[in-house]
Amino acid sequence: MHVKLLFDAIQPDCVAVELPETSQQAFLHAASRLPDISIVQTGNQIYLCEPCDAAFEGLRCALEHRRAGYCIDLDVEGYPLHQDFLPDPYSILHIGLQAYYEAYEQSGAGERKNPLDQKRELHMARRLKELSLSYDKVLFIGGFHHVATVLNLTSQSSFESLEHTKREMARVSTLTEESCRNVMAEYGWISSSYELWREHSKDGLLDRQKLLYHLYKASAERYRENTGNPFLGYHLRNIMKFVRNYAFIHHRLMPVLFEVLCAAKGCVDHNYAYETWALATHYPFRKNIDNLEELNLTVEQVWGCSKHIQFHLKQKRRKGLEFQQRKKDRQNVRFRPPSPFSICSYPPEDLIIEKFGDFLKKKGNILLSEEGMHTMPFTTSLEDGIDTRETIRHLHSRQLYVRIKGQPPAAAGSVVVIFHEDMNEEGRFIEEKYPWKTTWHGEHTQESDMAFYATHIAQNVVGPGISRCEYGGLMMSYPPRRLVDVWHDPDYNACISKAELLLMAAIDYALKPLIVYVAEKPPRTKMKAFAARFGKKVVFIPLKSLSPHMRNKIRVFHVLDGYDKREIAGDYIF
Repeated sequence: MHVKLLFDAIQPDCVAVELPETSQQAFLHAASRLPDISIVQTGNQIYLCEPCDAAFEGLRCALEHRRAGYCIDLDVEGYPLHQDFLPDPYSILHIGLQAYYEAYEQSGAGERKNPLDQKRELHMARRLKELSLSYDKVLFIGGFHHVATVLNLTSQSSFESLEHTKREMARVSTLTEESCRNVMAEYGWISSSYELWREHSKDGLLDRQKLLYHLYKASAERYRENTGNPFLGYHLRNIMKFVRNYAFIHHRLMPVLFEVLCAAKGCVDHNYAYETWALATHYPFRKNIDNLEELNLTVEQVWGCSKHIQFHLKQKRRKGLEFQQRKKDRQNVRFRPPSPFSICSYPPEDLIIEKFGDFLKKKGNILLSEEGMHTMPFTTSLEDGIDTRETIRHLHSRQLYVRIKGQPPAAAGSVVVIFHEDMNEEGRFIEEKYPWKTTWHGEHTQESDMAFYATHIAQNVVGPGISRCEYGGLMMSYPPRRLVDVWHDPDYNACISKAELLLMAAIDYALKPLIVYVAEKPPRTKMKAFAARFGKKVVFIPLKSLSPHMRNKIRVFHVLDGYDKREIAGDYIF
């Protein structure tokens, strides 16, 4: 970014960069292909040419403005990998490049030299001296470790002649899409953002923190679309705080891609982390219009080391990171059930919802049991165990307290879960988000009858005869094969909302005295009184007490327009 701004500001006559002189033609070829990605190979040496590399950006600017571009470094063999311990380059955005370089000089990191550095710096100084005799303004792009010494050496009047290491002819190639995702020094989202900034607007500087924020937001949109799960406001707040602290642990201001993905996976789930990875590593400017050889290089081949992250997606997949789900072409697939009686559910999702209903029944029993629990001083029996909290509270009296559970609650006969009430607010009409209302019967004795309201049956078609829907609310009643169409039952005309209708139906059809009601707010007192008239009790469980992962897992379901679609549904559902 600073190279481009500097080039536009001073308009040099030529550009000199710290790249081996022996492969100058190959490097210029690679720079001319930008923003496409190139690989320059000279024997065992591999150079990655990408938009955010300062040296290749300098050559690119020279080529675009028809200025001369030169590679002036000495080609040496066996140069060790060198990395200075520097502050995060993100700080340049706030303190400026000059202040950043002055801090580097004060640290003394540039004083530690390798014997090969002296030869390289002397050769670069000689080439700069020669270029200064032919051009009025020369832009030199070099590393912090060499630039000061090179500029000082240019004052010499004579230079020692040094020879380059003999190498094979440099070969220019490109990367496959998979390899490009993995080996770019600046992952695709950053490189693409820089390329857009470079082409359309150079006002101000790119803020890496804002780019990361927009990456997480864009990933959230794809996450909602592909999974149907909500992305709540606190998710983004937690992710940004997590990733900031993760970077601080490693003495950086901004995180690397591995930390970006770990934050997404830890604060939301694996599917969201995958969407973040897919967007972060996508690079749309890879074209290969000149048909160069495509190499499938690994991170280890290019950079020498790597970190691996795995995504346990909610779907079938191969060992790699690619979706095995069939491509959705919504123009070619339709959802056309022959009749309302031909639609059916997807059996694996039936198992999930039935297990969830059993879990809620047990949870309701536990809550009701705790309501009747009380404590008393220990006399002759420990009853149901020592109550540690009460014992500590009365420590001054040196008296043990024990718990006594209430009468074991009766079993639950119905379960109601309300994700969204979908009702008018203060007399104002709002468009229904969940207009589809229906009743399903269990196919066998292990399934319950269900009544629910959800998104439209054909709103989101994901395959031939396969539609993805989202529950607004549901009611499950045991045993099956007893439920009539509650949505057209005149006994429920007085209900003020769909959620209340489901609760009243759950009370009516429950054969056991408990009804578990899960929602954001408790039911009206009128509904509790209605249940009491029939000797039943409504146990309220706040929706927020259930984990977001659990809510997301059951809220989305799929409808098939015929039993024959069950054979292929697994290829389209995840």
